[in-house]
Amino acid sequence: MSQVADAISYLKRSITLAKSRELRTYVIIPLIFNILVFGGLYWLSGSWIAGWIAAATADWALTGSLSFLNGALHFLVDAAILLVWVLLLALFASVFSIGVQLIAAPFMGFLAEKVDIQTTGHPMPDESIPAMILRTFKRELRKTWYWLWRAVLILFVVLVVYFIPVVNVFASAIWFLWSGWLLAMQYIDFGADNRQVPFEVMLERLKSKRWLVLTFGAVVMGLTMLPLVNLFIMPVAVIAGTLIWVEELAPQTTDQAPL
Repeated sequence: MSQVADAISYLKRSITLAKSRELRTYVIIPLIFNILVFGGLYWLSGSWIAGWIAAATADWALTGSLSFLNGALHFLVDAAILLVWVLLLALFASVFSIGVQLIAAPFMGFLAEKVDIQTTGHPMPDESIPAMILRTFKRELRKTWYWLWRAVLILFVVLVVYFIPVVNVFASAIWFLWSGWLLAMQYIDFGADNRQVPFEVMLERLKSKRWLVLTFGAVVMGLTMLPLVNLFIMPVAVIAGTLIWVEELAPQTTDQAPL
């Protein structure tokens, strides 16, 4: 249970650090970027759909004895437009904002680097840009292979469990926990990758404190599912993941050979 409490503690600390003067810039820039992209896509989509509804119903008017219903008809059209804006907000907040955060992901590497240096006092390893690009590309391929075939396998298990009476209540929990593990791995890997720790070493370190990693990922996963909160949780999770790596999981020496 101590690892569960530690995961919550790291998230609380990361919120405080996110507001600190040293990290504030690295948090605010991607946050503003997220909000601008999110707001722009939301406004363009909503304006287009609302305009289409208004144009399609412009000639809707009852005549004769039913003309008294025109007021109610116009009210329903206005209500439909309002409903479109509300549904779009929920859709963008719960789905599209995740994609927006992926666009801002490069900023997160710099944030993790700043947290690492501030916590350890050690500079990052020297590396040329071509070497960094090649190493990062190989790491992303390795990471993709890690989660892809496991995701297919776990999805199969979830589908089987789903059709078993009584036991099927665990289907969603299995997928949620798996997604939380992946999310934790992604956020913790920012710190490991910055220190050029091989992916396999990072995975072994994660397994050494499974409950800490799983709790961290599950809480972040839950917050990511909350509309609008998911716009703010990413930099906080990066800070927490970096702290977890530096203070709990990093090998005694990080002079590992690059991938």
